[in-house]
Amino acid sequence: MNILLVQPYEDYKFIYQKLYEQILKIINKHNVDLVVFPEAFIEVKDNKEARDIVEDIADFLYKPVLCGMSYADGTERALYFNCTPSDGETSDSIFIKHSTAKRVAFDLGIQELEDLKVYNPILLNGQRIQTYICHDMFFPLITERLEEEEIDILINLTGGNVKMSKWCNVLKGRSIELDSFVLCTMANRKGEKQPSDRIAFHGGEKLTANFKQGSGLRSHAFSIFSTTQPIQEIEADETIYSDKQYQQFTVGFDETSDCTIDREEMGVYSRLPIAEEYEGSLCVVKDKETIHVHIADYEEIFERTYLYNEPRSEGEHHIIIYLTDKPINEKEAIAMLKLRVIENRIGCIVVGKEYLIGAKTNRYKDVQLFKSTDNKIGFELQFMQGIDSIFQKSVSTTQGIPLNFKEDYLALGAKKHDRGSLAYLK
Repeated sequence: MNILLVQPYEDYKFIYQKLYEQILKIINKHNVDLVVFPEAFIEVKDNKEARDIVEDIADFLYKPVLCGMSYADGTERALYFNCTPSDGETSDSIFIKHSTAKRVAFDLGIQELEDLKVYNPILLNGQRIQTYICHDMFFPLITERLEEEEIDILINLTGGNVKMSKWCNVLKGRSIELDSFVLCTMANRKGEKQPSDRIAFHGGEKLTANFKQGSGLRSHAFSIFSTTQPIQEIEADETIYSDKQYQQFTVGFDETSDCTIDREEMGVYSRLPIAEEYEGSLCVVKDKETIHVHIADYEEIFERTYLYNEPRSEGEHHIIIYLTDKPINEKEAIAMLKLRVIENRIGCIVVGKEYLIGAKTNRYKDVQLFKSTDNKIGFELQFMQGIDSIFQKSVSTTQGIPLNFKEDYLALGAKKHDRGSLAYLK
C-alpha cells in the first residue's frame, strides 16, 4: 500500500483548492492508495459539514482520504471516506481524540464511542488501518484498545511543530511492540520554533519516503511511504547517554545500592526499610519517599499493560527492572525502554548478561538514558510517579486526559468480555 502523507504549510493564506490540485498532480504521476491530512486540517461546525467536506476531497482526488478536523464542539476528529470501496472495505469511518483537546472522546461516553465504531479498523487493500490523533499515542491503553480490533498500519495525525526526538521515540517503540507500520503526518505552522515532518517506522526501523516533494519550510510538503516496498533509512548508530549521576535512589549489583540485583535468583532485595512486599514487587522507603520496585522478565518489556496490572498506590515512585540471562537486542531494548518511561512516567532498567542500562524522563518527557557507573544506576525521583500521575486534575485543561475520565480510560484496557467492569485493574 502506498500512503501519501500531506504536511500543509499553515500561513493561514493558502487556498485549499490549490493544495488539492498539487496533490492530484502527485497522484497522477505516482501510485497512491490513501491520502492523509494532519490533525485540525479543517475547522467545521458539525459532523454533517465534516462528512460533506471529506467526501468532496475524496471525490476530487478519486482516492480514499483520511482527514483531521476540528469541530465547533471542541473535539478533534479524524474522518475517513472511500468513494469506491471494494467488497468488504470500509466506506467511511471516524475517530475522536481522547486527550489534549477542549472536549475529548470520553465526553461522549464509552457507549457512544462503541456505537460510532471509533475503534474499528479501516479496511483497505486487505490491510487494517487504525488511526489516532497526536497525544493519544502517549497513552498505552488507547493503543491497546485499537490493537484489540487488530492493526496492520497505525497512522497518527498531529497538529505539528513538535519535539521530534520525543515523537520518534514513541512512534518507533509502537512500531516494535505492534510489529506493524506506524506513520505520522503533521501540519507546519508559521512562526513555530519546533519542526514538523512526515514520519514512518516499521519494526523499530525508520523508513525513508519512496517519494517526497517540498521542504515544508515555506511550502506544503508531501511524502509517499510504501508498506509493500518499504525503504529503511540509514540512521547513525549512536546512542546518547546522560552524564548525570544521581544518588537519590540507586539500583545495582552490590549491597551498597539501595536496591540490589541478584543475578543468580533473578530477583532483587534491599537494605532499606520495606513498606510492602507483593508477588513480583516490593516497596521500600528512603528519606520519607516510597519507591515501588517491580521485577519483571525481560519479555514483559513488550507488554504495554504490564504496570496497569501491577499493585500500586498513589504517591509511590515506580521502577521496573527487566531481567534476563539471555542475549538481547540492545537497539530494541533501548527503544522499548524509552517508550515505557515516556508513557508510564517511571524509571526502567534492563539487566542482561554484563548489561545494565536505565532510563527515565523529565517534566517534558525527554528521555534520560543511563549507563551503569560502578555497576550501579542512580535515579532522581522526580516525574516517576507512574500511571496515576498521567491524568490532569483540572477538567478545563487541554493537556492529557482529565482525571474525571480516569476510569473510562482504564476501561479501554479490558478485553471485550470484561469491558464495563473495572475489576481487572486496581
